[in-house]
Parts: sequence; structure tokens; C-alpha cells
Amino acid sequence: MFVAVAEAGSFSEAARRLGISPSAVSQAIRGLEDRLGTPLFRRSTRSVSLTDVGNDYLLAAAPAVEQLRQAAEDATGRGGRPTGPLRLTMPRAPFDLMIAATLVDFKGAFPEVELEIAVEARLVDIVKQGYDAGLRFGNHLAKDMVAVKIAPPSAAILVAAPAYLASRSVPENPSDLLQHRAIVCRSQITGSIIPWTLVSADDRIQISPSHATIVHDVASQIDLAVRGLGIVSVPSAMVTGLVDQGALSRVLPLWSSPMEALYIYFPSRRHQSAALRAFVGFLKNRS
Repeated sequence: MFVAVAEAGSFSEAARRLGISPSAVSQAIRGLEDRLGTPLFRRSTRSVSLTDVGNDYLLAAAPAVEQLRQAAEDATGRGGRPTGPLRLTMPRAPFDLMIAATLVDFKGAFPEVELEIAVEARLVDIVKQGYDAGLRFGNHLAKDMVAVKIAPPSAAILVAAPAYLASRSVPENPSDLLQHRAIVCRSQITGSIIPWTLVSADDRIQISPSHATIVHDVASQIDLAVRGLGIVSVPSAMVTGLVDQGALSRVLPLWSSPMEALYIYFPSRRHQSAALRAFVGFLKNRS
């Protein structure tokens, strides 16, 4: 229970993960502190945090805890077969690009894994929020995280509805985009509007559209573009079908925006469950 509270930063969250009542967790921690003769946590109305003694105790206990976790998994893993909960968090783009298409096959292969997926734009602390792993473009992660590449670098393209383009001069070079309506995205990590970085051969230019509608996720950008609101820059894999169907048309087809590789990441200091190992391997085989 001590480790669960330390990882969750909350008695109630630790209780939820353990499947017991918060009062039972609180009583167990108080009993441990009484036996040790020192406080292990600083308590407030909103959260708990480790004292210096508590942090030292956690570091000293970590190897034994990992051995117990491994023993429990070996005992209940049905010969290594993945079971139990697997909680993941990711933005909309990775979910639409890769994860949604794999879930049916993954559940077919590992029916005893209990998936919970949060599709959210904001960057969350996966340890404090109780997630096993997260997905993100790029490998800029905290030092205590392990990142595994599951999809190679790709590109975003400019598209718009044919009806929108029919009533306006079609852009012939990137500077023409400044005269058009655009649909742009605000980063939920930085709070800034994401500019369009366009590359063609050896040329590279950054555009910040001036006549822009701002949304917070890629799916909304695509929906508004199909409805004729303006030009949008989105991952090519998410709109290939719409372009083929004629719902969207390429704009400046010689230009595109590089996108970083897609990674799944998880804490390096915490033992991986069989469910997480299976999911990571499944995604790597699909890449």
C-alpha cells in the first residue's frame, strides 16, 4: 500500500487502483508510520507527498517490491499470458492513425486484457494519473521514461474542400496561404497556435495563417475542412481516404510538413506488466 500511495500521490487514487477503501489505505499507512516511528507522507487536503524519510524508504524498498510484483505476475499470469487492466492515454491523432485500427485484433489475441483508453489532447503525468503508458509524437520525454518507436516519421499535408477552393484563387506558393481562411490547432501542451512548417525539396518555410479558426484537435480540423471552412494541415494518413473520395483536395501538393515518429512511453522505474509488454510488441509488429 505504501508504494501505491507513493506512486499515486493520493490515498483515494491508491485505493481505487488496489480495489479497497480509502480508509483502509489510510489506516495501513498510519500503522506503518507508527511501527517505524516517523511520518512517511506529508498530507494536505488535496494530495500527499513523501517526506525525506519516506523517499529513502521507497528507494530502499524498491528492489523487494519489484520482486514481489514479478512473483505475483508469474503466479497469476497463466503461464505468461497477459491479463488484467491496461490503461493508456494519447492524443486524437495517434488514436485515429494507429490505435483504433489495432484494438479489435489486439483484443482477439489477448481477450483477458482489460483496456481503458483516454483520448485527450493535454499532456498528463501518467504515473500520477494511474496510466500504464502514453503515446506521443517525438521522443522528448522525461528522463525516467522509456520510449519505444512504433511508427516511423511521416508528414502532414494541406487540404481543403473542393467547394472552398472553387470560389477562390487556388494557392500557387506558400505565401498565398496568408490570403486564405485556415483551420489551425492550439497545442494543449504549450498553449500556442501550431504554425505550418512546410518543406519542399531544399526549401523550408513557416506560415502562421492570419485568417484562422482555432480548434484543439485534429478530428475537428478535418471535419471543418470537409464542410468548407478553410485550408487545414493534417497527417496525410488521416485524410487519404477523403482525398480519394473527393471530399478534400490537396493544396500545394509539392509541399508538406514533416511529422516526428510515434512513440509509446512508460516509466522506466516501474515493472512492466505482461499486458503492457504484449501491447508494445503488438504495435511494433504493426509498424
